[in-house]
Amino acid sequence: MNISFNEQNEERIKHKVESGRYPSVDDVIAKALELLDEHDEELERELADMHDRVRRGTEQADAGQLKPASEVFDRLLQRNAERTK
Repeated sequence: MNISFNEQNEERIKHKVESGRYPSVDDVIAKALELLDEHDEELERELADMHDRVRRGTEQADAGQLKPASEVFDRLLQRNAERTK
């Protein structure tokens, strides 16, 4: 497989290898892909958590377990004020 990089990315990769931190271009790319995989996995976990929260919120709303918006906003404002002190 042949891969081409723009000049800026090529210089960044070259600098990584020349620093001695990575023995080869392949090692730089492998580390970048490893970090990208970790990032993607974290995003998937966050998305799954968000979907779960929305599902639970919808179930609570369907069951009539709602709080007035003014109560929620007051609590959020209070929490924000405490954090900014």
